[in-house]
Amino acid sequence: MTVISKETIDILSNFSTINKSIVIKPGNQIQTLSLNKNILAKAKVQETFDREIPIYDLPSLIQVFNLFDGTPVINTTQQSWLEVTNPANRSKVKFFYSDPDIIVQPPNKEVDLPSEDVTFRLEAPVLQQIRKAWSICGVPDLCLYAANGVMSLCLTDKKNDTSNSYQIEVGDCDEDDSFCYCFKMENLKLFPQSYDVAISKHNVARFEADNVKYLIALEPNN
Repeated sequence: MTVISKETIDILSNFSTINKSIVIKPGNQIQTLSLNKNILAKAKVQETFDREIPIYDLPSLIQVFNLFDGTPVINTTQQSWLEVTNPANRSKVKFFYSDPDIIVQPPNKEVDLPSEDVTFRLEAPVLQQIRKAWSICGVPDLCLYAANGVMSLCLTDKKNDTSNSYQIEVGDCDEDDSFCYCFKMENLKLFPQSYDVAISKHNVARFEADNVKYLIALEPNN
């Protein structure tokens, strides 16, 4: 029996926006990889899982967890299904496992940036403000660029010089630095908190906090 914390349910909910399927491996880490293989997410959780748990429809499992008042408990002793119970009212749900071979999974080896060429701190309020601005401006790109010794994030449409935009400073850099790295906003499926960000010139970035890490591909030709 394993008690599933609210924090883990929240992380799984976030991961379900990256890939609606997941294979939870034995141990206390969960990982997911987007279908396009351009977003990799990894989190350390409070629970320790004793077997592989392949789930095809993760959003439905999260709804099962939220069905119960209080903290759900899972039982992994059966080979074909996961049993989710609520000890408070003696209810339970049988949730069948998927074939793990049909689920896109992260590689077994550890993956990290090939280089760290730009770093900055993305504070949670700034991330929240960017998301609000995105909903207003309706533009697809978020670009980190350097100008006059300042690093800024700018919401824009790279293909439209007359698009709405939003800009916010996120750090200092050398006066002679000149770079621009761009993401698609739809790929920034980050759990809402602060991150240490490192960007590689090889078009990939790492967003890392105490308990979760994302590797996200940048747009080419920046």
